[in-house]
Amino acid sequence: MATSRRKERDKSREFGTELTLAVEKLVKERLGRLEEAVLLGNKIYRKPTSEEAELHLRDKAIPTVNARLILEKSSFELGENMSFEIELENVGKSPVLLTRIEEIVPSGLELAASSDSSVFVNTSLDMHGKKLDPYMIENVKIMLRAAKKGTFIISPKILFVYETGRSTSCRPEPASVEITETVLPDRIRTGFKDLDNLLFGGLPKTYAVVLTSDPCDERDLLIKRYLEAGVAEGNTTFHVTIDASSVRGLAEEFKHDFSVLVCNPKLDEALESFPNVFKLGGIENLTEMNIALESAIRALGKPKNGPRRACLDIVSDVLLQHHAVLTRRWLTRLIPELRSKGFTTLALMNPHMHSPEETHAVLDLFEGELSIYEKEGQNGVTKYIRIKRMHNQGYLDSELPLRKTKLMTTPATLPCCTRAPNL
Repeated sequence: MATSRRKERDKSREFGTELTLAVEKLVKERLGRLEEAVLLGNKIYRKPTSEEAELHLRDKAIPTVNARLILEKSSFELGENMSFEIELENVGKSPVLLTRIEEIVPSGLELAASSDSSVFVNTSLDMHGKKLDPYMIENVKIMLRAAKKGTFIISPKILFVYETGRSTSCRPEPASVEITETVLPDRIRTGFKDLDNLLFGGLPKTYAVVLTSDPCDERDLLIKRYLEAGVAEGNTTFHVTIDASSVRGLAEEFKHDFSVLVCNPKLDEALESFPNVFKLGGIENLTEMNIALESAIRALGKPKNGPRRACLDIVSDVLLQHHAVLTRRWLTRLIPELRSKGFTTLALMNPHMHSPEETHAVLDLFEGELSIYEKEGQNGVTKYIRIKRMHNQGYLDSELPLRKTKLMTTPATLPCCTRAPNL
């Protein structure tokens, strides 16, 4: 019995030795060296080299998305829109999901626009888990506006997710941008700093500029700021209108520098008692209205303190009543008269009240044109203003969003009584 058991053990030992030799032979044939093999379960694998192990660990630690900033230039004017792209390239072998881009807007800059497929939440750009396949490139377009002078660093943070669910992030090489301010001489402030930046300081002195817009709160607030800036600086300021109710506070507070010329036979008795409110009658008789306007202008004499400014809020009413030929004749006489007396004129016009032919017949008389319009965006409808032309003058060709909260902010130089109303 003992002899039989000893023989079985010897036979098993021999079989194990033969199996080991066979495995060693197989490993040497396939992998070259026995030391390079590793047994996992019932399978044999080649042990990775130290370089391969280091590369594997590095791939796990380093993001597989490369980011790069592409700027059209590095120097911008205050108020100018700056466009740049964030180029995202998946250099890995598996798809990733782009979740969002953070820290896009440095302090001192404002968001202007972005790609249509993306949505901003505060200053982070929601990428909605956009899939980026291996070796593919995604360009994200961003538009910022320079709101302050100085040097700013743009260094966004890109967050993305691997297919395994692991989240990580990367950053491009930061880019530096310089914001400078240009203020040209002989400019008349509009009262709205952002618009003045586009105009390099304001409207050109003694220019006649037309503002085209549908009736809206933004237009009314902008006109109020223009008038307020005039009285705040001690400029002689004329407002020619059919309805003087919106400027009653200015007329009551500034009886020496601010005058309201009302082209309406029906005038509020309280307003009519003000010494700086003049009733010119209706717009039916342009000759009588012109005589009254010119008399009021000539009565001023020479400017006593700085420039003068005028606001004509009756152009559309006159054009509707008298059509293009008579309106052109009226403006051809009035605009040079205002210019000769040192007035910078801002006129209002609603282009949708008239035919295109009559509208262009009147617009042609003005040296500059501003336009308020609206655009549908992801957050609803937004009003914008843009400088369409300014004869022989420099300006920034950028659209500016008009936000009522910003327009309603009272200039620091203005008394509290002239605060823009909550419209």
